[in-house]
Amino acid sequence: MTLSETRLQTLLNRITAEDFPGIAVAVGKGNNIIWQGTAGYADMTREVNITPETRFGIGSITKVFIAVIILQLTEEGLLTLDAPLSRWLEKACLAGIANADKVTLRQLLSHRAGIPSWENEPSWIHAARGKSLDPTKIWQPDENLAYIRGIAPLCRPGEAFHYSNTHFTLLGLLIERITLQGLREVLATRIFNRLALANTFMVVDPQTDSQGMSGKFHRADDSFIKNAGVADCFKRENKNLLNVSATNLTVEWAAGGIISTSQDVLTFILALKNGQLLNAASLNEMQNWIPADGAQMGLSLFRMNTTLGMASGHGGNVLGFSASVWWYEKTDCAVAILTNVGTMYAHPSASCASTLFREGKITKLAQEMCALH
Repeated sequence: MTLSETRLQTLLNRITAEDFPGIAVAVGKGNNIIWQGTAGYADMTREVNITPETRFGIGSITKVFIAVIILQLTEEGLLTLDAPLSRWLEKACLAGIANADKVTLRQLLSHRAGIPSWENEPSWIHAARGKSLDPTKIWQPDENLAYIRGIAPLCRPGEAFHYSNTHFTLLGLLIERITLQGLREVLATRIFNRLALANTFMVVDPQTDSQGMSGKFHRADDSFIKNAGVADCFKRENKNLLNVSATNLTVEWAAGGIISTSQDVLTFILALKNGQLLNAASLNEMQNWIPADGAQMGLSLFRMNTTLGMASGHGGNVLGFSASVWWYEKTDCAVAILTNVGTMYAHPSASCASTLFREGKITKLAQEMCALH
């Protein structure tokens, strides 16, 4: 091990001893993964260690996978970014959804459609992530849309940035309509199998898909208890964490339902930035940056200025998991951070994978590694 590798592994060990049950990190340079490490537990009670093959929910990083497929279908002439969604999805599907009859695919991908997010509706929060959650329920792909039908738009299409999971439910339904396949199969054919991502898939059947997955834990602060509530299936792990391992990710689907490993997530992001999944024109479309709440956004990619330079990527946060994957433009260094702790509806200061990215301790050591390659 180099000094930077030893220091990063020591840092991961400290992070899991102090604040996170488990973590997995991968570092890449150019086309290659140059380091990966894990620390902590997938199961705290039985002290089952995280391994490089342990699967985590990657939350909204799923959206980048969905965007790639939309752009691939555009390259094939099956979709047009500036055409309305209503060209392909029937009125019954879009009925009662604000702006859905006129938004374009580009506006959906860039979160400028003004459509409310089902993730923000209290009744959905209680049913899907909180006090009324049924752990045996398998959610259907379009089921979340019922929670935002009849709600007023957030703005006119194209007028402003409003992050919304609803956009990606609609894009997932569009992919299934165009390809005449289930979204899980489309992802496998077009991305997972193509890149040999053996530990990556979309959760559809919780019983079979939970094999090899880490346990799920969530910050149990006053904000989460007030906003979401505690379901009967949640178990108190300690004063700071709820064990939410009894839940499943079917509710997230195209907005956040993929599980993966740090190595697989990094393999995907390296392939994307290096032009292995999209042609140059599509990649340029993804990186056509516009302002987005203190950062910039292209087509489902964020770009932000950090203390270590400009970085492009995405974060993810669902019940029981958080994740972050970014690449730095100047150094060509990429880092994936996956944890088995979620912070949705907890206090904004609650630590998750994105917190670890923003703090920069992991990424600073990763950049030191990359400088030696």
